[in-house]
Amino acid sequence: MDTRNLVVGSRIEHGLHGSGTVTFVGTDYLGIAFDGTGEALIRRESLEKDVPVVVEPQEPARDTLPWPASTFIPEGESAQHYLGSHWDPFVEDSKELMGRLPEILPNALVQTGYGESRKPARSLPDDWPKGFQLVWPLRVQGMALILRVEKEANMLVSLFPFFATGSQHTLTVREVSVWEGGLEAQITASWGEGEVTFFDTQYLINRAWYETGKEYDFIFSGIAYNAGPAEKHEWKINRHPDEVAWMNQRLKEGEEPHETACTVSMDGAAMFLPVSGWDVDDYSFHAPVKSVTEFKDWLGQDGWRVRATVMRFGDEDADLDILITRRAWSGEAPPQVGQDIEGRLWLQGYLWMPR
Repeated sequence: MDTRNLVVGSRIEHGLHGSGTVTFVGTDYLGIAFDGTGEALIRRESLEKDVPVVVEPQEPARDTLPWPASTFIPEGESAQHYLGSHWDPFVEDSKELMGRLPEILPNALVQTGYGESRKPARSLPDDWPKGFQLVWPLRVQGMALILRVEKEANMLVSLFPFFATGSQHTLTVREVSVWEGGLEAQITASWGEGEVTFFDTQYLINRAWYETGKEYDFIFSGIAYNAGPAEKHEWKINRHPDEVAWMNQRLKEGEEPHETACTVSMDGAAMFLPVSGWDVDDYSFHAPVKSVTEFKDWLGQDGWRVRATVMRFGDEDADLDILITRRAWSGEAPPQVGQDIEGRLWLQGYLWMPR
């Protein structure tokens, strides 16, 4: 494509991005508003290359398949999950807890949830494994135990820490990844303009309700593996003059013009990113704190429930309740409102109600 004659208002066709309208003309860059996908600043040289349209073979859209295939994806045998690491904020070795099971099980409670008494019109497939969930010492926080129902006896599948009084969010379910045993799952869902994957702490109770493309209210908790006051990070950068001119062209009334030399700071930044090499429900975070509530004796640990902003969608804050035990906190003083904190966490959640 020859870009030399393009002016503001010119229509173009791009092999990868589709059709659009030129909104800015710079020396090395062009601003283009692509039809239906928003505006972008693109190098001239990338437009001048012949970019072929690549058509990949398409599988049927998942939401066109019948339920449950439309929603549930069985994991392969090679998938691995490291539930033992979820105990790091509480004990030095998870074997300590296993040794206490004989005294815990007689006092455990059957977990309750939305799907316990409310059933959708459809039924679960007959060949799906059956199980149930126990919790100790309380239904709102503590240890959860997943058991599989078998002919001879019930078999313990897993145990993990949980916290049920977290923050409420509306998400659209994309898929449910079912673990090999069929009794545990991770849910991938759209959260505002982003996408997250979380461990479903009440999968056995609510699985009949899930359907791809539907909205649900979930209660989220992030259990911090480690957390502390955020380090100060600043970078001095020089932006391309075309980028500055393009951004100044888009200024709203009352906004200060951009300059080529600028300082980028992490102060007040909200970031929520998957941890490379960890499980898909593990995230690193950098978040400003909005509230702090102290808790006592959660599986032997005191600490703080911190509500912090982990993402922003335009003017909307995505706030998450992050549970930080004293064992996981590296700061000398407790977390404070207005403070930026950072660390890594395990994202868990459960169904509050369908929309």
